[in-house]
Amino acid sequence: MGFINVAERTIHAKLVYYGVGVGGKTTSLQQVHGIFCPRNEVKLVSINTEEDSTLLFDFLPINLGNVGGYKIRIQGYTVPGQPKYRQMRRYVLQGADAVVFVVDSQRSRLQENLESLQSMRDNLRATLGSDEAIPIVLQYNKRDLPAVLGEDELDQQFRFRPDLAAFPSVATEGHGVFEAFVHAAALMVESKVAQYGIAAGQDASAAIAEGVRTKLWQIADAARRARTVVPAEQLPQERFAVPEPLPDGLRLALSDESAVRRQPHQAAGDDDGDLRYELRESAGGAAAGLPGEQVLSDDDLEVDLGSAAIDFTAPPQPSDGDGDGRLLDQTVQSNLELAQRYGALDEQRLLLERKVQNLVEATQQTVHDLNKPLSALRLLLSTLDKGYLGELAGPVRQAVQNGLLAAQQMDRMVHDLLDSSRLDHDGMQMQFADTDLQALVAGVVRTLQPELDQCGGRIECAGLGRVCADGWALTKVFLNLLGNAIAYARPGVAPEVRVSVEDGGDEWRIAVADNGIGVPEADLPRLFRRFERGSNTAGVSGTGLGLHIVKEIVQGHGGWVALQSVVGVGSTFVLHLPKQPVQPEHSPVSEAAARADL
Repeated sequence: MGFINVAERTIHAKLVYYGVGVGGKTTSLQQVHGIFCPRNEVKLVSINTEEDSTLLFDFLPINLGNVGGYKIRIQGYTVPGQPKYRQMRRYVLQGADAVVFVVDSQRSRLQENLESLQSMRDNLRATLGSDEAIPIVLQYNKRDLPAVLGEDELDQQFRFRPDLAAFPSVATEGHGVFEAFVHAAALMVESKVAQYGIAAGQDASAAIAEGVRTKLWQIADAARRARTVVPAEQLPQERFAVPEPLPDGLRLALSDESAVRRQPHQAAGDDDGDLRYELRESAGGAAAGLPGEQVLSDDDLEVDLGSAAIDFTAPPQPSDGDGDGRLLDQTVQSNLELAQRYGALDEQRLLLERKVQNLVEATQQTVHDLNKPLSALRLLLSTLDKGYLGELAGPVRQAVQNGLLAAQQMDRMVHDLLDSSRLDHDGMQMQFADTDLQALVAGVVRTLQPELDQCGGRIECAGLGRVCADGWALTKVFLNLLGNAIAYARPGVAPEVRVSVEDGGDEWRIAVADNGIGVPEADLPRLFRRFERGSNTAGVSGTGLGLHIVKEIVQGHGGWVALQSVVGVGSTFVLHLPKQPVQPEHSPVSEAAARADL
């Protein structure tokens, strides 16, 4: 059950979607999830049967932030709609602060809907003592199908209280879903504030509820503008429900109740509708991902809840012979507990992400500010070295040249820090295009020519051909790899580097082989992390960021990097670049986990 923490000024509320099986409850919660989490940063937890119907529940934690001086947190649930899961429905409904009752508008399902409504009212009376005291919102779903009941007919059947608002919807398209959610959330928060009397003034609870409405539509507006950032097909498919794209017709203001209820929706084609809402028979009821295992229903366990009086303040205590009943009770309670803990953990994760983002932004600003005086210092030293301000004595010129080398090294470190920070947290949007790899590597070699001349090194890069890649990002990759090959040459041995390309079918394998000092085998697993270098690099200056940037950029193309190295012989880096690169979704959390070896 939701609660209010007066000391922390936090309101926790539980919203449950109730209705018949395959009626649109999970799809509605998916649409809400798609609005709040367009990048899937918070998962919608779903446990489904093989016919894509909810088995235990769907769960979505929603954090609205600060509204009216209170932190608003909503836990969204759906119940299994199939009649055989009646005990599970009662468990999930326990402690609800508001209910969205989803009606399948098809005329053929009227009796099922009425039975589900009666089931909800019975469960509310069993858990709360009454079905009059809790906010309930009606959502008339599947309005795009033929042979549906009119809204007036539905009102006569389902509006058992005069205060119930009804919203026509097409859950698969998102029409009407968020309107119903907003209304239910506002009523729920208003009810809890009034119940606990935590806000001063007669209209305080209504003012906070209106603030919730405004905040929700602001979130929806922002989600609509950003809905194309990550295609739905790129989001995780297994064990989590995937949100459908936010509809173009999403309204950005909540008008009066009657106007919302009667707003017409564009109907989908008959063929599409028949296919979309086809109810298939379950073959054995096996849970998704667990082939061959049977789902335990109330009937299977021979638990009769029709007339039982149950105390829901604590889990039911089974009799000595009711081993199956005890197992079901413990399973459902454990899953609900896990879902709630998941929500609390996810809130902490989001808080940490915000703190990390603040630190990254501060770092980026600091590095950016350092770049200005550093550029001025490098320009001054270069001017002195070239004699533009007069001839310099031998020792002075040597000091200026040493300072210029140090400034160049610091400049590279500053740019590496900035690139690494952007890659780790913000991600780098790759611009894939046909790229002349031969010309790109030749340009990098010209940039490194002064260092090659100084050490007598040689880079061979003939016949590289063309690839589809981000040219600017790939230039960074070769600057780091070829620069490292020169910097980590064996003492007294001129560096020799060979760049070659091999056709790997659906990928290009670009190899960069050198004859340098090599990398100890024990250092290989950590070499691509930030600020990590080989244990045999003492005396060679470096940032420890170059290979990390290489890995991030190659992964940004959908590829990966392999490394083979022998100490005293040399190293070979192989870039596996897809011929048709696709940039994966960037996740700061996964990056943090990788850095922490999680």
